[in-house]
Amino acid sequence: MRTFELHIITPEKTINIPRVRSLVCECPDGKRGVLPGHISSLAELVPGVLKYTDEKGEEYYFAISGGVIEISPQVVTILTEAAEKASEIDATRAQEALERARQRLKQKLPEADFARAQAALLRSLARLRAKETVQKGKKI
Repeated sequence: MRTFELHIITPEKTINIPRVRSLVCECPDGKRGVLPGHISSLAELVPGVLKYTDEKGEEYYFAISGGVIEISPQVVTILTEAAEKASEIDATRAQEALERARQRLKQKLPEADFARAQAALLRSLARLRAKETVQKGKKI
């Protein structure tokens, strides 16, 4: 079975996954799937859930904070500010961050603060969606 390498790069760490069978990520225009041999391309990523399937058919999930994906036939590289395994997400902490972001958005904020609060809201939602996916019985 054909596979590709996946590299997830954040400022704090690099995650290398050597044998990936498929990947689904979230872009501004919707979900995008990647299979081995995919045509080379670049795309923007939005905060969301990244799902990949390994060579054995097991599914894994990450919450990512948006970024860029570079796709080539044998290697996919994701550059993002944060990537967190769904199984390692603290749902209580993510819910608290979501509520704080919602409260900030209700206030009359300067434009820069509004953008930061909105980004925090989207990151929290992505983290919660990733965690819920795993809790519903998906493997991680």
